[in-house]
Amino acid sequence: MNYFKFLIFSFLFFALAALLPSCEVINPDEGIPSYIQIDTITLSTNYATEGTTSHKITDAWVYIDDQLIGAYELPATVPVLQSGSHKIVVKAGLKMNGIAATRIPYPFFVPYEITTELFPDSVLVLHPHVTYSTSTTFSWLEDFESPGYTLEITSMSDTSLNRITGTSHVFEGNSTGFFALRNPPHVLFECKTINEYVLPKGGQGVFLELNYKCNNTFRIGIFENEAGGVSNQVPQTIVINKSENWNKIYVNLTNEVSYFANAINYNVYFGVIPDEGNPQPMVYVDNIKLVY
Repeated sequence: MNYFKFLIFSFLFFALAALLPSCEVINPDEGIPSYIQIDTITLSTNYATEGTTSHKITDAWVYIDDQLIGAYELPATVPVLQSGSHKIVVKAGLKMNGIAATRIPYPFFVPYEITTELFPDSVLVLHPHVTYSTSTTFSWLEDFESPGYTLEITSMSDTSLNRITGTSHVFEGNSTGFFALRNPPHVLFECKTINEYVLPKGGQGVFLELNYKCNNTFRIGIFENEAGGVSNQVPQTIVINKSENWNKIYVNLTNEVSYFANAINYNVYFGVIPDEGNPQPMVYVDNIKLVY
């Protein structure tokens, strides 16, 4: 009986001894993380050549020693396993076309970069600040502060373009652009840039930035112009949803610019058609930037 108990005890002892090392393999020591805290990312510009500092940076794309750790919606506290001195790069991210599923690091902003110490179980607070890259071309800037327009109505439009000043609807500065269909006979507003712009084709990034608020959807698109005076309205258009408060959007026009192979330059256009049940569509826009 005692021998039988000894055998059982010995078996349990060696089984337990064999199990302990395997537990170490299954649950290795992962180390104590350090943390990077980023609440906001700020933008500065040269207003005369780059326009407003207004932005809608929603995300931080965080890199440690050029390796992507992840993209984080702001404000964010990012856990990292590295410690000691490391290069940290933060790219300013946003929602392309205002869609949460298409988050990107905006290619026209210079990433924030710092080399600093990371300590386990401590928080490094960063205040990233970005600017536009010197390689960014600003083809068109319109802040509606000057009496003259860089936009004109098209032959399709049955109402006029307006510029309003000194009201609660002005986003910043003294004035804002205003598209309206306030009378029942008016069924379509459409305007386009007075100037034509040469834009890169072949997948290079082309974006239109603007601040807006509206009680009706509106469209943004381009006319492509070919030699001999031929002009076509590119069929793909971006539809901007209603927003009671001022919003900011970054519209990707890259594919539209490449739609017609023979295009030599482009006009940007805005269009408004009344939504069902809306007798007085109104759209306010400001701080338009066409960049590539």
